[in-house]
Amino acid sequence: MDEKEIDLKKGTKEKSKTGNLGADATLLTFSKIATSAIAMVMSMILARSAYTDSDKAVYKEIMMIVNLVSSFIMLGLPKSLNFFLARTESKEEKRKFLSFYYTLNTILSFVVGLVLVISVMIIDDKDLGKYLYFLALFPWTKIICASIENLLIVYKKAKYLVVFRILNSAALLLSLVLAVALGWSFGVYMLAYVIVEAFFSIAVYILAGKFAEGVRPYITMKMLKRVLAFSIPLGLASVVGTLNIELDKFIIRIFMDDKNFQTYTFVATELPVTMIASSFTAVLLPQMVRMLSKNDTKKALKLWGNATTLSLMIISVVSVGCFVFCGDVVNILYGPDYVYGKWVFGLYSLYLILRCTYYGMVLNSVGKTTFIFWSSIGTLVSNAVLNVVFFFTLETFFGETAAMISPALATLVSTIIMGMIQLVATAKLLSVGIKDVFPWFDALKMILLNVAFGAVFVGIKYIVPLEKYVAIAPKGGLDGSAVESVILAAVWVMIYFAIMLKPIKRRWNALKVKD
Repeated sequence: MDEKEIDLKKGTKEKSKTGNLGADATLLTFSKIATSAIAMVMSMILARSAYTDSDKAVYKEIMMIVNLVSSFIMLGLPKSLNFFLARTESKEEKRKFLSFYYTLNTILSFVVGLVLVISVMIIDDKDLGKYLYFLALFPWTKIICASIENLLIVYKKAKYLVVFRILNSAALLLSLVLAVALGWSFGVYMLAYVIVEAFFSIAVYILAGKFAEGVRPYITMKMLKRVLAFSIPLGLASVVGTLNIELDKFIIRIFMDDKNFQTYTFVATELPVTMIASSFTAVLLPQMVRMLSKNDTKKALKLWGNATTLSLMIISVVSVGCFVFCGDVVNILYGPDYVYGKWVFGLYSLYLILRCTYYGMVLNSVGKTTFIFWSSIGTLVSNAVLNVVFFFTLETFFGETAAMISPALATLVSTIIMGMIQLVATAKLLSVGIKDVFPWFDALKMILLNVAFGAVFVGIKYIVPLEKYVAIAPKGGLDGSAVESVILAAVWVMIYFAIMLKPIKRRWNALKVKD
């Protein structure tokens, strides 16, 4: 049997393998939750450590500077891995692209580090000047490690990603625990931090080399133009998305007093349940790119629809539940002083339903990133206009307290507009009906089911005086109403998932695809 015949048999065997995107999304969600939890623990330890306020302020300042600059410089480059690797068939093409990608990002990251170091030296900031080594190296670690999720998902190594992220976060936590326990100076801790990050950045190069069977320094202008044409609009859209989030707070800052602004910044919370949708997006994109590059439109839309429905099955119950019990949820999370801002929290909870998917999935998968950028600009503009219109309208007719919900309402409406524009563009691009690009009927069923549950449990809450029979916490703790809401929500969730267990399993199994 010759080598060619062996390769053909091997290829046939590989094509027969199937992978469950739902399982990959679950692993990815778990890794995000775990790393977020570890990051929160690190913040708590650092806040309570013996390091001076000046040290902590410098730490926050450095992190803010590097995160902002790195995010701007990356400009969607990590997402180019999903697009270009998924479209390449041969190992040699994949090797060339990864060699180019890591060469480009290494050059960019060290340029960023050099610029930061020179900038600090020019302004002669003595506090930041102590950590020039950190400013020089940390952008490199930040930019290189940012690619690990996209790299491992394209190569279907979600388990590797969970291990990598948890080990990375645990190593950073360990370095902080040792620094605090052993009384290391802040400078030694920062050195340990950047050494840990450098170690994991080198691991990214090693993993990339392993999957591509070797990467090397490689750069071409032709590939540079192609990658930047794809990545820059996505990156700018991400920047616009960040501005869109901050715009709501800016409006409250301008038109309302400090107390209302402080309340708004707390209650205008997007719960981490959206990690589910972002995880599905991450694992779906490479598959969508492959399918659409082969003109397998129906299969791609069916896969996207199943993932969206599964995501919505979970998100909708959290969204409607938090809206129904918004006052008690705010009390539990932030305390009774913030309950008057409950409807802001309630509207942002409803906003979670709109985050069940990435509406630009198909547009991204076929490289229409410029359209995504301009639709993001349109969302920002419409959000700004609606913010002002809603604020003055609500303030005029219902008073200042009611006006506080205007940014949340504007975000809700502008996001619906953007989603519809992108879905219409997707339908036009694929020459299908608008009904085919989103699971409208399934979404409506999920929402109506949870609205019905909400109406029933609100009725129970106000008809049955359950709060009289539950223990009331001491002053400053949870009152009977909050405990009652927790009990009712738990019953709601158990009944809901008992009903939805079979549909969830069916959608889960529908996410199995051939590699």
